Amino acid sequence: MTNLRERLTDPALNPTPSERKVIRALLDHYPRSGLGPMAKLAGHAGVSDPTIMRLVKKLGFGGYGDFQEALLSEMDHRLRSPVTLLQPRAHSSQDDSWTKYLDESSRSLQETQALTQPEDVRVLVELILDTRHQLFCFGGRLSSFLAGYLVGHLRLLRPGCHALEDNAQLPDRLYDVQRQDVVLLFDYRRYQTQALRVADAAKARGARVVLFTDIYASPLRELADLVISAPVESISAFDTMVPALAQVEALIAALTLRTTDLEDRLEGIDKLRTRFAAHLLEEK
Repeated sequence: MTNLRERLTDPALNPTPSERKVIRALLDHYPRSGLGPMAKLAGHAGVSDPTIMRLVKKLGFGGYGDFQEALLSEMDHRLRSPVTLLQPRAHSSQDDSWTKYLDESSRSLQETQALTQPEDVRVLVELILDTRHQLFCFGGRLSSFLAGYLVGHLRLLRPGCHALEDNAQLPDRLYDVQRQDVVLLFDYRRYQTQALRVADAAKARGARVVLFTDIYASPLRELADLVISAPVESISAFDTMVPALAQVEALIAALTLRTTDLEDRLEGIDKLRTRFAAHLLEEK
């Protein structure tokens, strides 16, 4: 039987924009966010109680209480699952930490897919491919490499892509952000003050903010027009960026398939690179 998380991300559900906010809130803290009072979930999602009720009925429940009972039943089934009970409880040794980390990364990627709504991906791709507006990418202390990696690929796909770097020129570059431009922000716990300032300045200039973050309560969420969440928990002492990097590469793949004049653009760029001897080894 399809579980609730799968039903929430099923395109056939066809949620309204307000209902997608509720789904996002539910997935970000699944299943805990659905087990509290309806008013608390409504406040977290930024919607009204009737919006939640409409979504609950779309899912096939008579009321919010029935929805919560289904969540509790699903949790109970999972906790009693033989697979869960057979999981080793001992701490990893140094010898198997490499393998266990890679196994954990694989599970994190599966969780990442469950967090992402197809409609959010569609909206994100359309925002990026709209060349009428500029794109700006910014990342925090440990996520700036994601912003740089993304903007490097975006420049191959379309014009008007800029990196916002945390240096003395940052205010100058933010001044160039115009109404309806798109600012892609990467910020994961511990959240960066500078990322919040960038988001605030972008919104003040009328830009749209897409936030790539973890599943927790980032202070940037309330400023974002679209949130793409990824798990960061890891068996390491440090948070993992594997799911976030996978999201970036999945986005690049989706954009590549939707870019109509990509071949001509890449050929033109390669010709210029050849003139500048950009690569150490070139085919003769």
